[in-house]
This record gives sequence, structure tokens and C-alpha cells, in this order.
Amino acid sequence: MERIDKILAKSGYGTRKEVKQLLKDGRVDLAGEVITDASFKISEKMFKQISVDGNKAEIHSSLTFMLNKPAGFITALSDKRHNTIAEFIPQKWRNKGLVPIGRLDKDTEGLLLLTNDGQLSHRICSPKWEIEKEYHLITQGRPFDQQDVINFAQGFKTLDGTEFKPAKLKLVDGFEAYLTVYEGQYHQVKRMAKSTGREVKYLKRIRIADLELDPALEPGEIRILTDDERDKLYLSCQLAKLEL
Repeated sequence: MERIDKILAKSGYGTRKEVKQLLKDGRVDLAGEVITDASFKISEKMFKQISVDGNKAEIHSSLTFMLNKPAGFITALSDKRHNTIAEFIPQKWRNKGLVPIGRLDKDTEGLLLLTNDGQLSHRICSPKWEIEKEYHLITQGRPFDQQDVINFAQGFKTLDGTEFKPAKLKLVDGFEAYLTVYEGQYHQVKRMAKSTGREVKYLKRIRIADLELDPALEPGEIRILTDDERDKLYLSCQLAKLEL
């Protein structure tokens, strides 16, 4: 059981203070009955019965967003020296405990997830769960060939002692490829390329687990996951979905 003001606040209907006023004004009802008591508690099974201003409320037990991160922004919510991804989070969703799942370098583009679900974040980031992350990359230096596909598939150890687990390299041509990794080491794709005699000139993450970056999402645009996307992501991470 959870307080209705807390449920509405974390679902984007305002701060706790604003939601209490919403309730006080008689704008919230549960199965047709107006609720004015902010401390009124309900179960998850009743979330679908909440309406605000006569419209079915969009209730979220947790929040997960997809951002198409542009280059030039660091994966942080505050920084005094650099532009951060925080500016892409709509005002109504700020202060909801959203944090990025993993990181993308400042000059790396593409799919970045933000969530307030700690367990989901842990599953995606932890190498134990081997969640796939796929990148599109363009390099310069020594061109890729089929031997690289074999080497990446076997995994390798660099001269400095770093070990990279097996990864899937799909070649487009000698300088363009798609790389799927199953761990999240610091600057991993760039370090893997550098250790094989190449420099990454362009890098974009296009997929996490079974969730692909929405092609309609322009750089800098963000949206909440659809129910289907959320369920697919939870299934990929072997997490039980929450029925709302």
C-alpha cells in the first residue's frame, strides 16, 4: 500500500505539495470516488482506477526514459564545466530520482537510458548479467578484416593487462562496423579499437539488450518507454515486470 500523493508525485503530476493541492481541489478520483485525503493509501492493483480531471491517470511505479544523447554533453546531472544531459530531462520529471544507466563519453552519441529503478540499472551495468550493448563505429588506422571478427569473438588481453570478454564484430567495410559487447568497462569500445591499432572517430550506441534506439528520436530528444519496450527490457534483464 502506498500514499496516493506519493504515487501521483512520482508519476509526474507535480511536487508532493502541488499534488496535495490537486487532491484538496477535488480533481482526483478513484473508481469514481473523489479522494481529497493525501494520506489515503492504495495498492498497485488500484492504480488503473485513478483519474485526474476526469482523465485516466498515467501511473508509473518506476520511470525509465530513452534519450538520444547528442555529442558534446557528458553523462552527468550536474557539472560546473561541461554541458550535461540534465538539460534534456523535462521539468516535470526532474527531482524524480532519475539517474543514467551507465555512461556514454562526451563525444559519443545514441541510446542512453535514465531510470529511478535501481535494480534495473544494476542488471544492465553489471557484467555478471552480460546485457548486450551494440555500437555503430567508424575508425581510422588499420582497416578491419575477418581476422578481427575472429579475435573479437574470442576475447583478448591487452599489453597493459586489461582483459576484454568476447564481443561480436560485424563489418560494414574496413573502417565501419557494428560492435556488440557484453560488459561495460570504462571507454571500452575505444580501448578495444586502440589496442588493435585503430582510433574511433565516430561512436553511437544503438541498442541495449532488446531495446533499440527509436529512429524517430532526434538527438537531444527524450521520451518515456512504452509499456511494450519496458516489458521487453525487463524480460531481457530477467526482472519481473510490475502489473499496473
